[in-house]
Amino acid sequence: GEAGALLALDVAAPAAATICREIAISALREWMAQAGQRESVKVGWVGKWKTATQMFAICFLLMAVGSLPTWLPGGWHTGIYLLGAFSMWISTVLALVSARSYFAAALPVLAGKTSV
Repeated sequence: GEAGALLALDVAAPAAATICREIAISALREWMAQAGQRESVKVGWVGKWKTATQMFAICFLLMAVGSLPTWLPGGWHTGIYLLGAFSMWISTVLALVSARSYFAAALPVLAGKTSV
């Protein structure tokens, strides 16, 4: 239905970008740990805010797809969905910003300019 089409357009793209980022950062952290450079890619505040906004988005998106009480007016479902989708996009922007900072911190090691 309409909710499924909205979910595909509004949430699938940021979710896919976030999943790709998580895989890349996990691999980067593992590689940096093996290179003895774990501290250079430790979790920062942007990453913590990313996780918080992801959790917020997931909760609101789950509420919007049917777990709200039926006595709430229909507009509540739309508003809660939009809040969840907006939060998902915010978390994706934070994910990309934090990924950039992690890769920037790892670049000297990746380029072989730092001894292990």
